[in-house]
Amino acid sequence: MSIRLCVGEYARVGYEPEHIGVKVYSLEELCFFIKENAFLLDDGFMEDSLAGWLCEECKLQELGEELRTSARKKITLKSYVAIILEYACFFSKEMNQEILGIIVENSNHSIYEKKKARADALVNKGHYAMAGKEYGRLLQMLPEEQIVLKGEIYHGCGVCLAKMFYFTLAGEYFLKAHTLTGKIASYKQYLWTKRLSVSEQEYVEFLREHQEAYEDSVEMEEYLEELNSQWKDSHNGVLLKSIQKEKEMRRLAGYQEKLTQRAEYLKDAYRQMLS
Repeated sequence: MSIRLCVGEYARVGYEPEHIGVKVYSLEELCFFIKENAFLLDDGFMEDSLAGWLCEECKLQELGEELRTSARKKITLKSYVAIILEYACFFSKEMNQEILGIIVENSNHSIYEKKKARADALVNKGHYAMAGKEYGRLLQMLPEEQIVLKGEIYHGCGVCLAKMFYFTLAGEYFLKAHTLTGKIASYKQYLWTKRLSVSEQEYVEFLREHQEAYEDSVEMEEYLEELNSQWKDSHNGVLLKSIQKEKEMRRLAGYQEKLTQRAEYLKDAYRQMLS
């Protein structure tokens, strides 16, 4: 197996392919991105900006110009990616063929399915705000007849909003998803957001008006108790208990310091989700 590393220069300005929420700074990182996201790639990957970035930032004029010329000739995505992989010699020939096979296999998926998969990947990486924007753009372009896919996208929107603690709005999307797909998972998520967005008394009133939700709600409450029990023994639960102990023992300086540190950590984590 022949492997050539460090082809071209390490870029000062990263390139963000396919809006997946990651940046690459070298040809090798681009190859690794292709390998990990081959099932998400579509013709939008063959952007002129990629060829320009390889020329200007990585100083790979030969590769960049070949990609630019090939894109203008409307070659297939498989052929385009093959040019990159073969030039880099980063993976084995067998791995290159495996990657190209995944691209061909997924070429039968519609552009809407691929865009949804891309948004789903952002959710899995914790980029909820970015994923929400992707879902929103997809909803605007989705044909009316794509009812089931629209329901799945609504569900994805609900997940993003719930992860960012917009429970009321998330519930609206989960309910829309359930209406279109009939999937019980969306309905259960709707109940969760309802439970988290209203007072206990309001939730009881809701159940009185929606008796069909009672059994799922009972199951939910049992699961919630289990989660609460697990959380108390978790790192975060133990940490919060230690902070509370500082307060109870009137060690206010220590209490304030630990509380501030924890608040800053949570703020940073929340900002990460919104990035």
